[in-house]
Amino acid sequence: MTNLKKNEKQKEKPFDFILAVTVLIMLALGIIMVLSASSPSALAEGDR
Repeated sequence: MTNLKKNEKQKEKPFDFILAVTVLIMLALGIIMVLSASSPSALAEGDR
């Protein structure tokens, strides 16, 4: 019985590809949002 329980605990769950892709897309969108929000203020303060 104890060997069976140890083997069940050692089984690794499969990698959730959809979750990883979703997180990366949301991270990219967040970075784009922050950079696009700070761009107008940087242009207003600059010489150009």
